[in-house]
Amino acid sequence: MHGHGSDPARVARVTAALADGELDPQRSLCARSAEVVGVSGAGLVLLSPSRSLGNVCVSDPVTEIVEDLQYTLGQGPCIDAFHSRAPVLVADLAATDGRWSEFRQGAVAAGMRAAFGFPLLIGDAVCIGALNLFHDRVGELTDDQYDDAVAVAHVASRTVIAWQFAAEPNALAWQLDQVPTHRAVVHQATGMVSVQRGVVVDDALALLRAYAFAEDRPVGDVAADVVGGVLRFD
Repeated sequence: MHGHGSDPARVARVTAALADGELDPQRSLCARSAEVVGVSGAGLVLLSPSRSLGNVCVSDPVTEIVEDLQYTLGQGPCIDAFHSRAPVLVADLAATDGRWSEFRQGAVAAGMRAAFGFPLLIGDAVCIGALNLFHDRVGELTDDQYDDAVAVAHVASRTVIAWQFAAEPNALAWQLDQVPTHRAVVHQATGMVSVQRGVVVDDALALLRAYAFAEDRPVGDVAADVVGGVLRFD
């Protein structure tokens, strides 16, 4: 049975473990998160109720592949953790339970066998994203790993808020400046596809994601082709 991860001593230990990497704070945050919990990889994504705003960081190249797949498909543990505001734990991605079949197949093909999403909560009312943890072998998190993951999500959410709090008024924190621009081309391409096909934006994004998945390409690359006029959806 999992604990609640609210032990102040645990949070203090995790805070100390994550407080590193001044020259590359984003990557360090994710790399240290994976180390603290004892998993293969970690990613941190910011979300709003209507869309993914982008990755703050990933710990390694394989996790980056899986995170991009999650964004391309619009499905996976981080999406569900954000909307449910509760951890989403999948001990065996190769098993079939009716959820995210395409994401599961892609994640397993990339080398990940388990996935665990934890919401980034600010108090009880606000969720700003999700911490995604991935493992290269099947198995549940232990109670200690689970509690460490909850503490990591707690510290990570406050780290992101602290970065923004220290920024100049009306400016984005430099640690986050790549987050919206990382997906800006996708939003631009979505608008273009919407016009080309005469469909609403949500349907245009679905078309973009479906094409990227069918062609086994990152959605960002497909979006760049649309914006560059190389690919049209009309």
